[in-house]
Amino acid sequence: MVDFKESMARRFNNVFVCQRCNATNRSSSGKPPQCRKCGSQRLRLKKKKRKAAA
Repeated sequence: MVDFKESMARRFNNVFVCQRCNATNRSSSGKPPQCRKCGSQRLRLKKKKRKAAA
């Protein structure tokens, strides 16, 4: 499966994950102030997949 730059940007740019409820939060610019589900302010960037070793 080939990953294109556009699809990688759509999946990982400005996407945050709540550390309390694991909800995915999208933001058009910067970090959102709070989680959309639980209201927590503890957010982290979504981790990118590792490439498999040869």
